[in-house]
Amino acid sequence: MTFSRASLDAPLLFAAISACLSALVALARYREPVRLAPSRLRDLCELCALAAAALTATVLLAGPAPSLSATPLLLATFVFAGLCMVLRIRVARLNNAGIAWHAAQILAVTVATGWSALFIGESDFPGWFRIPALIGLALGTVVALAAMAGSIARDAAITHERWRRPVSPGSASAKAAREPKVSLHLPCYSEPPAVVMGTMDRLAALAYANFEVLVCDNNTPDEALWRPLEAHCTALNRQLGRTVFRFFHVAPLEGAKAGALNFCLDVMARDTEIVGVIDADYHATRDFLSRLVPHFDDANLGYIQTPHDYRGYAGSPWLTACHWEYMPVNKVDWRGISEYGGAFTIGTMCLLRAQALRDAGGWAEWCLTEDSEVSVRMRATGWHGLYFNETFGRGLIPETFDDYRKQRFRWTAGPVQQLRRHWRLFLPQPIAGALPGWSKLLEVLRCVAPLQRMGALVLMLAGTVFMGLAQSARAGDPVDIPNVVWALMILGGMTWCARTAHRYRLSGCHEPRDMVLGEIARASLTWIVLLGGVAGLSRRPLAWRRTPKFAVSASRRSPFADTAAESVLGALFLALTVTILAIDTGWGSETEWLLALQLASLSAAFLCAPVMSWLAQRHARQASRANHKQTTHKPAGSLHIGPVSAPVPTTLP
Repeated sequence: MTFSRASLDAPLLFAAISACLSALVALARYREPVRLAPSRLRDLCELCALAAAALTATVLLAGPAPSLSATPLLLATFVFAGLCMVLRIRVARLNNAGIAWHAAQILAVTVATGWSALFIGESDFPGWFRIPALIGLALGTVVALAAMAGSIARDAAITHERWRRPVSPGSASAKAAREPKVSLHLPCYSEPPAVVMGTMDRLAALAYANFEVLVCDNNTPDEALWRPLEAHCTALNRQLGRTVFRFFHVAPLEGAKAGALNFCLDVMARDTEIVGVIDADYHATRDFLSRLVPHFDDANLGYIQTPHDYRGYAGSPWLTACHWEYMPVNKVDWRGISEYGGAFTIGTMCLLRAQALRDAGGWAEWCLTEDSEVSVRMRATGWHGLYFNETFGRGLIPETFDDYRKQRFRWTAGPVQQLRRHWRLFLPQPIAGALPGWSKLLEVLRCVAPLQRMGALVLMLAGTVFMGLAQSARAGDPVDIPNVVWALMILGGMTWCARTAHRYRLSGCHEPRDMVLGEIARASLTWIVLLGGVAGLSRRPLAWRRTPKFAVSASRRSPFADTAAESVLGALFLALTVTILAIDTGWGSETEWLLALQLASLSAAFLCAPVMSWLAQRHARQASRANHKQTTHKPAGSLHIGPVSAPVPTTLP
């Protein structure tokens, strides 16, 4: 039997079916992973699932009659079963779906690389096309292997049934033996006083005795914005019967948020053991300190991070889309990253050991993500961190799509800046320092993620152009796309849908409509993520832009005008899609449809931006009408004094 690309069709399809089955099994049992006792019945079910996948692939490729094409499939079955057994023995922390998923990934990457290389070699494309194609295949394989390694940690909430690190904080009823001094730092700049006072009121109600709150207003030029905060600190201290809140208005102060946090480090109480960071719009729960501080009894624990979470989004498609775009990463990915030693701080609702902050040298004023950057230096000095996915505070979501994009630009460019500055820390030992191997790998993968997306886009577009040129130059028949490619695309789509739905359910989202809105929001950020990744490579300082928290009036501009770059790119790729399908290129209908699908997917991603801009504008109009109605019906001369308990403008830190 001649070894060719066709002989690998069956193993490749088998791996795809196995991955799809594992995703569906995980989705069927979407709640928190549960440790299962060894069971022969479970082992038998796993073998039956493997047999079903093998039989399905055989029937689809060779028909019910025995054929030589089943030979590599049987070999793949034995290899796959062997990988499952090895993973069961060596990595007992995985659940059934996790074992099948990772084994399928290993098999798929191995077989797909060989299949693609043989396909390129068997085609009659000119040599100037084959060499770049093989180079692109090699680069793609490296990226796939790195992503597969990263998914071991990021997918832990889906694939793991046993956890080595704590996954949840202590019981609310547990009492700590001692209450170390906690200094909570609340930086703000030109914030609406009602928003910040609402945050201060929640901190005043914390079920913890030994803490202080430093409210640092830096560089706000309008005295009417910071004077009420100063007065509110005095009023809260009077209510509490002791000095808990201290207010500082500092101008000029360099370094944006990081500069304010460094100022707080200098003026905080001398006996402070734990430092907390709270954004100006976050409402903390009463047990924020009482349940998290006891974990610092571990002398090597440097910091604890809890999720970004949000309030006031119900009833607004714009806010709902943003909220559920945030949640899978906060509730699923970061929890798995923590399990593998890569937990990092994300700027609010976090606690840090004061000594660890001193060892790291304080907050980096050059970095757009000073929060995650400091955790890298803390781990490099020997400390470790934890991430709990239980919510202890909720903030506000941006009012406009422009603010939403600016926030994501900051979150994207900052990690790239970190990698450019600290790349030596991520080198292998003994060249680099004390960072564990998993921590290095996960940090590098997180920092290069936008650059990886840019590289994938460039490779795809270059491959499309080269494919078209090569097809036009060759004198032979049009390329016949193997049928297995279409089957793999269908299976890949089913697998993606199942795993995406699983991630949303683990995040608390159960409505398909909300899941779709979350994915539209994620796709709408494609261009700004690419832009942020490239900007992070620059040596020039990048401006730290806060997200406004004042209510905004509805824009009269077209959503396409507000998203000019994304709209132009989306229209361009859509035009290319239509052109390829409308004219006779001579490439063959299968090749044309494959290229058209790739271009259409890019067009859809970019055109999600004007959709989100339209949702934001509609939300702003509705909010403006509601505020106008509330103002109209407000009794003349009424004045609210005291803690803020009414809803506040819906915006984000």
